[in-house]
Amino acid sequence: MPIFKIMFLTAVLAFGVVWLRIEVNRSGRTIGQLQNEVDIKEARNQYLKLEILRLSNPQRISQQAKEDFGLTPIHPTRVVVLDK
Repeated sequence: MPIFKIMFLTAVLAFGVVWLRIEVNRSGRTIGQLQNEVDIKEARNQYLKLEILRLSNPQRISQQAKEDFGLTPIHPTRVVVLDK
């Protein structure tokens, strides 16, 4: 009878070790996938920050306002302030 208990405990222990190994591998794959997502999102974030800098450039805004809408900078002497 004690040999049966030893074999049973050995089988349970082996099953536990195999199960833990499978879970470690699964967790490793999940971590790898999540790290890839983080890397992609960080690269996208960096791209968007550069795009904000490019689009908010005053020279570019002035040029686009002139080309697209025909707007030009106004001379300060041409500003008229209206009273209420």
